[in-house]
Amino acid sequence: MKATRFRKKSKFNKNVVVIPIATLSAFTIALISFGSYVSHKEKTSVRYAEAATLDMSVYETASGNEQEVSEVTSDTSDLLEDTVLLDGRVDAEVEDEMAYTVTWFESAIPLYTNNNVNLRLGPDTSYDVVSVLLYGTQVVATGSTDNGWYAIDYDGQTLFVTDAYIQDTEPEPLVKTASPVTSASDIIFVGDSRTVGMEYAVKNDDYTWLCEVGKGYYWFKENIDLVDDYAKPGTKVIINLGVNDLGNASKYVELINSYVDLWTSEGIEIYYSAVTPVGDTTVTNEQIEKFNQSLKSGLDSRITWIDSYSYLTENGFSSSDGLHYNNATYTSLYNYYISIVG
Repeated sequence: MKATRFRKKSKFNKNVVVIPIATLSAFTIALISFGSYVSHKEKTSVRYAEAATLDMSVYETASGNEQEVSEVTSDTSDLLEDTVLLDGRVDAEVEDEMAYTVTWFESAIPLYTNNNVNLRLGPDTSYDVVSVLLYGTQVVATGSTDNGWYAIDYDGQTLFVTDAYIQDTEPEPLVKTASPVTSASDIIFVGDSRTVGMEYAVKNDDYTWLCEVGKGYYWFKENIDLVDDYAKPGTKVIINLGVNDLGNASKYVELINSYVDLWTSEGIEIYYSAVTPVGDTTVTNEQIEKFNQSLKSGLDSRITWIDSYSYLTENGFSSSDGLHYNNATYTSLYNYYISIVG
């Protein structure tokens, strides 16, 4: 196996020479335009440009010994040949003690995602998200880092995904299919991948879990009648949808309000849980707060609002990908729900 040093974005290092933009513009434009991969022929250290398509054959011809990354010097040609940031700028923020080592596999390894997970430009949450891999997606791993990430071949480009949501066997399908109702449930949870994660965390089969990864308004519209199928007088329904389609607030309000008369007449109690906060991911908490406000003000007064957003904001949460929580957070949120509806 061959290893490559990969430097982390960090604070300004006073030993790095800053080169005037005019001096670099021709080189930078050329790199961005053609998606070039740049490597100094005498070094094993590489950096990646955002638009770059990585040629794995470069690694095959690299020297077998794992040299330390050379110190950045005032030699501007060396900087241009050896150091290219993910966003296409010359690296002026490198500290040698903050570096990752990527160990490249001799042959690619097929792996699977066991949750929705962000695919990033580099092996750290400080790097931009390029795409989101859905639960059960097969990926091709070409290497691994010493800080817990896999290098993934994604349409010819090398990107990175945390190993927290990766496994070597294909996970069980999460799609729930309608089946004959044998008994009504006291509590029905309706939601997306976060509700799926909660179901796995608490493992309470006494309740009904109507949830699928990556779903939103249109899935809910197609499956909303299942709520009535699984409910009985006194059933509590907790809905937590919206993080995957925050632009559909008005549609959620209209759809849910159109069922309130039916549910109320059958003695079904409806709760809507606020979309909960995120870390570093493709959506922002500002967008979530706007969505929550629209839902809270627009939903029929017979629907009880659960401010789970404030609950997690005040009590804290843990998430490795910014979107999904760990089991402790899911369990805490679940107990909060039960304390309200119970």
